[in-house]
Amino acid sequence: MTQTTTQTTTHTRSGTYGLASNPSEWAAHRRAVVFSVRRMFPGVDAERAATEGLGELCRQIVVHGAVDRPAVVWCEAAVAAAARLRAGVGSPA
Repeated sequence: MTQTTTQTTTHTRSGTYGLASNPSEWAAHRRAVVFSVRRMFPGVDAERAATEGLGELCRQIVVHGAVDRPAVVWCEAAVAAAARLRAGVGSPA
């Protein structure tokens, strides 16, 4: 009896959706996240929102494991953080 194992690998386009282990790609994503926050929420500390968004992305990875499209999740979390900052709510507990 012979057994055949098939391995499936999911590939993402690291330049668009993924976050590779290359720090320069993370830096490029951070610039894009900060730009998006500044455009949507002028006057809000976009750097702080990006940092809080990255923290949320990390929490989601710890709780749920791998995240599809992490750069998108990061940006959405940063925008949500900026909205909280604008409202004066601050960081989530």
